[in-house]
Amino acid sequence: MKLADLSRSRLLALSLVLSAIPAHATAPPPPAPPILSNARMTATVKLVEAHNGQVTKITKLCRVSGKIPVYSDNGSATLSNTREISGCNMTWKGKNQRISVSGAIAISKGPITFATASVSVVPPDAIPLCSICGPQPLADSSAKFKVSGVPKSLTFNLNPNPVSMLNAKPTVWLEAEIEVVN
Repeated sequence: MKLADLSRSRLLALSLVLSAIPAHATAPPPPAPPILSNARMTATVKLVEAHNGQVTKITKLCRVSGKIPVYSDNGSATLSNTREISGCNMTWKGKNQRISVSGAIAISKGPITFATASVSVVPPDAIPLCSICGPQPLADSSAKFKVSGVPKSLTFNLNPNPVSMLNAKPTVWLEAEIEVVN
């Protein structure tokens, strides 16, 4: 057997082995479950600023509302199938920044109601924290929870993302009170 034939057979074997190894890609989000109806979500958003571990300023940014989907689901697909409602703007370092507000509800057998909501502001010049990360938000907060039954209304607060709090200079975060009427 010639050296060129040996190398060619090794390359062929190597390519066959590599094609059999599964790719480690992120799975696509689950498809949206059936929509039962729409609910009205209202978000009251505040910006909190802190310096040396103490809150120095709280600014009410907006009160917005819009319709979010109510799915027939066990809550697993609601996180990736939220709907954005009309957000608002804030001024940060002399620039106008858009605040994104989104949410969804899911009702499963039992009945159990799952809710999720988030608020986020990502400046246009935001940079990723790592090579596979998306742009780092200036501030973002979210919540997901479940409650038994199918309540006519829900009220809950969002939790700030500690990673965005640690990376913001100065330390800022968004607080939001969410009210959903089904």
